[in-house]
Amino acid sequence: MEILKIAVVGIVTAFCSLTLKESKSGLSIAVGVAGGCIIIFMLLDYFADILTSITAVIERAGIQSGVLKSVIKIIGIGYITEFSAGIVEDTGNRSVAEKIVMAGKVIILIVSLPIINALFDLIAELF
Repeated sequence: MEILKIAVVGIVTAFCSLTLKESKSGLSIAVGVAGGCIIIFMLLDYFADILTSITAVIERAGIQSGVLKSVIKIIGIGYITEFSAGIVEDTGNRSVAEKIVMAGKVIILIVSLPIINALFDLIAELF
């Protein structure tokens, strides 16, 4: 079970980070970032499976290939935003983390506009 491995890495990372927080706060942040990166690397195979599934659905639906690129960008932006905001919040900068999340949402909206336009075009063709 992959989730158990991920949970153990997360718990060990949290414990190490908490232990180092009082004596070496800079190293504590580095341990947290490293643990997060290890977890992401553990998930790479799952990301590939998701990409394959999304590609199959888009091909079956006959949607333009540009939509696939936009969907992948949106997913990537979401993950990067959440990961970086979490790291910034761990350093105690909640306000900056909230700004990162807001920026991610705005960028996702901008990237998704072609998909929204394609959806409206598809609906217009049906009527």
